[in-house]
Amino acid sequence: MPHGRDLSRLTRRDFLGRSATAAGLLAGGSLLSAQEAPAKRVVYRKLGRTGFMVSHVAAAWDWNEWLYGEAVDVGINYWHKIAGWPELPESIKALDREAWYCDIAIDSFEEEGAYEQFEWARKNLGLEYIDAMKLHSIHKTAEEVATRTGYLKAFDRLKSEGKVRHLSAAQHVEPAAVCAAMIESGHFDHLQPACGIMPTPDMLKMLELAKQHDVGIIAKKVMGGVNRAQQDAQVRAQVEKHLGKDGKWGAAVIKTVLSYPGVTAVVPRCANYQQFVDNLSTEGLELTTQETNAVEVLRRYAQAEQCSYCGACLRACPQRIAISDTLRYATYCSAYDLSSEARRLYARLPRDRRAESCQDCGACEAACPQRMEVRRKLREATALLA
Repeated sequence: MPHGRDLSRLTRRDFLGRSATAAGLLAGGSLLSAQEAPAKRVVYRKLGRTGFMVSHVAAAWDWNEWLYGEAVDVGINYWHKIAGWPELPESIKALDREAWYCDIAIDSFEEEGAYEQFEWARKNLGLEYIDAMKLHSIHKTAEEVATRTGYLKAFDRLKSEGKVRHLSAAQHVEPAAVCAAMIESGHFDHLQPACGIMPTPDMLKMLELAKQHDVGIIAKKVMGGVNRAQQDAQVRAQVEKHLGKDGKWGAAVIKTVLSYPGVTAVVPRCANYQQFVDNLSTEGLELTTQETNAVEVLRRYAQAEQCSYCGACLRACPQRIAISDTLRYATYCSAYDLSSEARRLYARLPRDRRAESCQDCGACEAACPQRMEVRRKLREATALLA
């Protein structure tokens, strides 16, 4: 992640020609010559019953645009949430359509709303078909999976028209419970849960269920807490004991998440070339002892500082404050340099579910399996978002 600078506007010449000092720090925390190239390969793994052989790192529409060609060069072949593109990038357009996979995210439960959102994005990008229609964290409870199903009719129409292949979903709120319900429904071919280096027992159980049902998993939010850890001198020193000053924090975290049952790939945020190199400059996916020990240091730090979005606090809160969403939006501000988008999303929450309505009862902290100081985190989030 960027450290105190917005690197998202650097040009390709900046990426490839500037010194590491001018460009800033790596996602892994060490300085790197901007001329260093990532490994020219990725590992391909089967995405559940879709049969797609996807790269172990997937890319997203909001990566810096100058990274698109770099991603193609190293073999990345899955693109997440491409409706965000105003048009198809030239580096993607030049590829054989069968050589890459993508999804379009929708946020409507209703048949017509889902159909229209999907079709607008598909036509805008000039594509005959999209590999997956993806619900973007619109379910707030597992029960809604069985009761709010209008989008299934939209999917069936689109599939019969040859415009989509598979149904997918990303899930940030209560990802373990909601994704388990989706798996058991039989409708979803692959899922994208928020899942980092602190998987709860319920998350691991859900991933095992996905594996049993051959439902592919692409993990999101995998770097949760890592950015703040990099800025903590004590944590940095502990990690560097295992990885050295030039160690690849991003690669170690990604390999850890890929070791969980059923996880095919990850989609990390990648705002600059240094993060790109840090996440990909490793061959093979086997964790070394040094990487395992380093991730354990990060895990202990994240346990106290990073929400895992399990939903326990939300279920305990008498005010039904949108705690997981609020803390996720705060992370967009503090770690992703997406303050405007975070504030926009926060403003969309019903007023009585925003952090300002918290009664300071402490029920959230009693329920949190990480024993995180939730009320403090909410106060900090309010300062960023309100």
